[in-house]
Amino acid sequence: MSGDTDAATAQARRLLDGVVALTPAGVGSLALAWALTDLCREAWNSEPPRAARAADLLRALSETAMPADQAQEICGLAEWTAGIACVTRGQVAEALDCFDRAAAGLHAAGRPDPAAQSQVPKIMALSMLGRHDEAVACGVTIQRELRALGNLRAAARVSQNLGGVQLLRDHYAEAAPHFREAVVLFARLADHEHSVLADVGLADTLTAMGDFDEALRIYARVRMRAGRLGLGLQLALVDESVALLQLARGRYREALEGFESARRRFEAMAMPHYLAVAEKQLANAYLELHLLPEALGLLQASHAKFHELGLVVEDAWTLAQLGRAQALLGQGDAGAAFSAATALFAAQGNAVGQAAVALARAELALAGNDTAAALVWAEQAAAGYADTEQVDGRVRAEVLRAQALLGLGRVSEAAAIFSSTLAHARERQQTQVQVRCLTGQGLAALTQGERQAATQAFEAAIELFEDQRRALPGDDMRSAFLTDHLRPYEERLRMALEDGVADEVLVQLDRFRARALDERLAEGASAEDDAELRPLRERLNWLSRRVQRLQDEGNHPAALQEQLLQTERELLEKTRRQRLVAPSAAVHSDGEFSLPALCAALAADDAMIEYGVQGDELFACVVTRHGVTTQRALASWREVQEAVRSMRFQIDALRHGVAPVQQHLPRLTARAQARLAQLHTLLWAPLAPQLAACRRVLVVPHGVLGQVPFAALMAGREPLGQRHQLALAPSARAALRGLRRPPVPARQALALGETSRLAHTAREATFVASLFDHGLAFVDEAATQATLRANAGSADVLHLACHAQFRGDNPRFSALHLHDGPFTVDDAESLPLRACTVVLSACETGAAQAGVGDESVGLVRAFLVAGAARVVASLWPVDDAVTEAFMAGFYGALVAGQAPAAALQTAQMQTRKQAGHPYFWGAFTLHGGW
Repeated sequence: MSGDTDAATAQARRLLDGVVALTPAGVGSLALAWALTDLCREAWNSEPPRAARAADLLRALSETAMPADQAQEICGLAEWTAGIACVTRGQVAEALDCFDRAAAGLHAAGRPDPAAQSQVPKIMALSMLGRHDEAVACGVTIQRELRALGNLRAAARVSQNLGGVQLLRDHYAEAAPHFREAVVLFARLADHEHSVLADVGLADTLTAMGDFDEALRIYARVRMRAGRLGLGLQLALVDESVALLQLARGRYREALEGFESARRRFEAMAMPHYLAVAEKQLANAYLELHLLPEALGLLQASHAKFHELGLVVEDAWTLAQLGRAQALLGQGDAGAAFSAATALFAAQGNAVGQAAVALARAELALAGNDTAAALVWAEQAAAGYADTEQVDGRVRAEVLRAQALLGLGRVSEAAAIFSSTLAHARERQQTQVQVRCLTGQGLAALTQGERQAATQAFEAAIELFEDQRRALPGDDMRSAFLTDHLRPYEERLRMALEDGVADEVLVQLDRFRARALDERLAEGASAEDDAELRPLRERLNWLSRRVQRLQDEGNHPAALQEQLLQTERELLEKTRRQRLVAPSAAVHSDGEFSLPALCAALAADDAMIEYGVQGDELFACVVTRHGVTTQRALASWREVQEAVRSMRFQIDALRHGVAPVQQHLPRLTARAQARLAQLHTLLWAPLAPQLAACRRVLVVPHGVLGQVPFAALMAGREPLGQRHQLALAPSARAALRGLRRPPVPARQALALGETSRLAHTAREATFVASLFDHGLAFVDEAATQATLRANAGSADVLHLACHAQFRGDNPRFSALHLHDGPFTVDDAESLPLRACTVVLSACETGAAQAGVGDESVGLVRAFLVAGAARVVASLWPVDDAVTEAFMAGFYGALVAGQAPAAALQTAQMQTRKQAGHPYFWGAFTLHGGW
């Protein structure tokens, strides 16, 4: 090699920076080749694109004319760096061929030390492809050669790679000594970059073995050193590793932040393999939070990427999680994913991977109430983990084994496992495992008749879970996470019902109802940072308008529709990830629900009904200013659900207009009234004696009861809305909030009317505005999103007359269609509204997707989050002409000083005299309070 090393290095740097062009080889070519090789190796972990450019330049140099005695060595160096570049691009199989050609060329050139060094990265490349035994054999051979050559620096890298191989195959006891040896050797050699990487590997191994505290100490040290040295890859790896540790502890907010931070770093460094792994880790966190469609999408993309890159190990883990997501979503191809993952793990001899698949199967069998199969799978998983030091998997397998034993009636065995596993989980601060163990202890105590112990266990589980849930960024995550943790809440409710204490029944019933909405209402409206999202929103708006235009012309733009759906998914995911890296915000709530405060807020002729379901029993809590009563066994919940479906079927007979069924209208009216009378018998008649003296009733529905037009329920020949002024609330908490926050007096009105699809809306909006001393109407081209945003904040009444669409497939994109495009749920939530009354004079604006705990996503919720005190919305498509008359009656009463509930009652009864079928007058409901 030329002695002019400094000059060659300077020339190589100028080439990399594009300052000079590569000139034909001559004197100094070998020195330049070595300089480019060194720069490629240095940039491998910190600046992968720069490493790839060095490799490309070296390849070009090797193809120029040069002295024969240098050609073979330069070609060997070109292959070595080409292999490094392939690894950074995720082309691992191609990298192996490059490393082998490099070794052959350098040996032929009489350079045994560089030849051996060129094989060091081959160790991890083999392991990434699942060829672990070959990787270990390669490492042992190369290390022996390097030690014989006296190259301790390269030998230390081999130790590090051998540790990585054993970690990748989940052989933690074998991995730790290699990493420790590498840490010591690199420290002696003052090789800070590789020393940091070895520390990361050691901490990862300790994490897998359950020594979380020591691992965190090492990660903190690594982060400080990597930050000081400017080592981007190491910082990203630490972010990802700490996130995995926090995921094992059930600290989901910290885990999500770490995964997204790592993903952004890998993306910035253009490292596709690492980026794909980070996406997979984020998907795993989503799966833990029960964000199932989102997890499935990420896992499918990761599976395709790992398959493309030939990364067998990562693909096996992805398939295991993919099967889990598919099974939880009820998709039939989950078994194929599990089988493929098991085969890949078996081929690699990876017992931990096979145990993980068995664990997933046990979880799903338990969810399907197949406790015998769950026990078999859980025991298989426990046995697989028992032969390793993998702590997180082992304790999860023990929890599932105990749950299966409990389901089989082997209570004492289950209780013993819950107790011992809880102790281990507390020691390692594994919150999620503690929640499941405490829930299991509560169930075991109930079975043994120990109600006080059960209560204590359930309350402890709920308290821990609430800490986890509140820390999550975004109510979508908080709502989804509740799905898998309802059991302690449900058991506390069941115990309260058995005890027969009405106050406690209401408290326990409302405890898990619409909690995410309650917290959003306490927080108030907040707009997302649009810097990253604006291009996607603009594209989505354009696509929506384009699709709508083509559909109005009678076309079916399937390809464009798919682009629209894909853009929606991308926007939601980017919005979610933006929240992950935003500063953590405290989640506000009004604290424990205050029943005395609710009673005090009710007038003498007021009542609130909150419906609940336990098993197949529909029950209700009735609250007045004098206290609470519980009405058990109102009806069979299955019977009620069928009655609601039948009622909606009758209503939908007029969905496409009255003209086609005009001659049958009397018969259709009678049928609809019969279904509404049936619902009255099931839902209201048992409560009627308590409500006879009540002028106003606030209803907190459950599940499909949110689709019921309570005002249209028929009590004999008289609709319920004629006896009572009615309103809906999502929970007792929200009801109390609404009672404490009445709407401001209706003096200033803002009305928008968009007529491209509904001819009467412009006239309706103009008429509404004309009723107020300070009324603004914007119609047709002026009815835009910008107009709404600019004027909504000062309105006492906000009237939106336009076409609307409820999106059952993706309710956050339910929208009001204004002149310049759809105004979605997310758009509505960002409006800075005062305590106004919002009237959504459009089709199906009251429809919502009801989730676990009666969390609903739709336009009504969005306007409540934005600050509205009351929202009037429709449960089904409304007749354009009748709605215009309906609104005239409503606003006439509102301007005359009636409260929204009374004004709505007036409009309903007036309209019923003109159009008796409940389709015409029963669609609009009031939300938030009277």
